[in-house]
This record gives sequence, structure tokens and C-alpha cells, in this order.
Amino acid sequence: MAKLEQLSELLVSEISQFEKTLQRLERIQKEKIGIDTADFEMVLLKHQEKMEKDFNQYSLEMKSLGVKLREAKAYPVWALTLFTVSLMTNVVLIFLLIS
Repeated sequence: MAKLEQLSELLVSEISQFEKTLQRLERIQKEKIGIDTADFEMVLLKHQEKMEKDFNQYSLEMKSLGVKLREAKAYPVWALTLFTVSLMTNVVLIFLLIS
């Protein structure tokens, strides 16, 4: 009999706890908390448009750089070496003439 009383007490406490939880859920449901993603979607769209614009600008700049590099004049190593040697020779000759 004691076990039956304990089980009934336990059952009553569980039912009351369940009722309290239901009341809280009903209150939450009445508040109608909604999730609005419109602002978030707008921010994402703006970011995507900005990224596309930046990517297009980057592509144009890279094309321009490629054209400039193709048009750039590159001097051969032997010409730079000859220029350096002649410059140093002129410096030495000027120094000898002055002293």
C-alpha cells in the first residue's frame, strides 16, 4: 500500500509539473515571437552586390596591369652590366683627373 501511495504522489507531482510547463508554453505561444529575416537578407544582398562590384574593379585593374607589363621596356642584363661598368669607369677617371 505504501508503494501505491508513493507512486500516486509521484504521479501527482509529475502531472503538476507538466501542467506548469504547459502554462509556460502557452504564454510563450501567445507572445508570438517571430523571426524576421528580411533585414538579414537585405544586408546579404548588399554585401553580394559590393563584392561583385569590387571583383569587377579588380578584374579591370589586373587587365590594365597586364597591358602595362607587356608594354614595359625590359633591358637585357648585358646592357645593364655595361652601363654600370662604364659609369664606374667614368667616376674613376673623373677622380683621377681631379686629383
